[in-house]
Amino acid sequence: GVMGVSLMYHLTKAGWKDVVLVEKNDLTHGSTWHAAGLCTHFAHNATIQELRATSVRLYRDTLPQETGQDVGFHPSGAMRITRNPDRMAEFAHVAGLSKFTRYELEILTPGRIAELHPLANLDGLLGGIYEPDDGHVDPTLATNAMARIATQNGGAIQRYNPVLSIRREGDVWRIETQKGAINARHIVNAAGTWGWEIGHMMGLNIPSVPMLHQYLVTDTVPEVADRIAAGKMELPIIRDPEESWYVRQERDGLILGPYESEAQPWSVDGVPPDFGADLMPPDFDRVEHIIEAAMARIPALGDGGVKSVVNGPITFTPDANPLIGPAHGLQNAWLLTGSSMGVMEGGGAGWFLAHWMTHGAPPMDALAVDSRRFGKWADRDYRVAKAVECFGLQFGVHYPYEERPAARNKRLSPIHDEM
Repeated sequence: GVMGVSLMYHLTKAGWKDVVLVEKNDLTHGSTWHAAGLCTHFAHNATIQELRATSVRLYRDTLPQETGQDVGFHPSGAMRITRNPDRMAEFAHVAGLSKFTRYELEILTPGRIAELHPLANLDGLLGGIYEPDDGHVDPTLATNAMARIATQNGGAIQRYNPVLSIRREGDVWRIETQKGAINARHIVNAAGTWGWEIGHMMGLNIPSVPMLHQYLVTDTVPEVADRIAAGKMELPIIRDPEESWYVRQERDGLILGPYESEAQPWSVDGVPPDFGADLMPPDFDRVEHIIEAAMARIPALGDGGVKSVVNGPITFTPDANPLIGPAHGLQNAWLLTGSSMGVMEGGGAGWFLAHWMTHGAPPMDALAVDSRRFGKWADRDYRVAKAVECFGLQFGVHYPYEERPAARNKRLSPIHDEM
């Protein structure tokens, strides 16, 4: 997927030789291929924001320059809207962080929302926040562009070659694959959907869970088609966190992605071996109320019939941040997995870990992503409960120093009962 290919791309750019990417099926199978491709600068943490900003620069500027080909990046901009006073305070908080990191975002009035997104119904809105450099990218084009540059720089990609076992022999890792054995000084688990299985082979408990996420693609929406005919700019991505959905333009139609509060884990104890570029049947009953709310806010959504529905797995860790860095207790073993925003963070995540592997230290504060932040206490019950919670709070208000209720009391202080 995009995470592993990004690492290969950045390692070979850093001068690493003899880099091999082993892929069970084909590139992008699992989660990357069906992603909506959203790219944002909105984040509550400077490191997470830098991963996302680096991804945008890579997809928008670097890859087209290196390959001579467009990778499908649309610089549409994006906004988040709200009718909740606490959310406006959160937006101000993020805008302050972004001013510090020099990725400045704009606090919006309802009038400014109407200017930027004329299809939005303003009823009840207090305001929002605008991310001018956001957009969306074609995940397959971006991934394959990085793969092309990485192989030109000497990397090798072995497609349709499942890993059968992993073990440590002396000071090397021995990876048994369907097409033979590979001895490696370093090993990286960038298996995404299969991150837990590959971790198990390495002797690790990877606290990530596949969760099913749906989005629907409409047929032609007349209002969007009219804008295109008039030569107007692409509509910005719009998110309503209170109603828990996002909408973006897709050619002359729209994509609607809901996040339900009662999330659905999938294949927690092992993804089916033959799973690849596959999807689940649509399940509108779970998200019907969110679709109705989105249509109330963007009435044009109701003018385009449903062309297709995507329902596939994306991985969540207990705090919804990716696992990037050294694998705890193992020599020359690394993790680059567990990202619920793989395309959004993948370009930057590959850069981040390649720097860490090359220089022996991360390029900036790694606390939010360090793969060692979860211990053995992060067992099956914990990772599932927290993944469900994170999915349901994907658009929750995030307060500084928040403590969430799911899976408490897994790890207690010796004086817990006294306190």
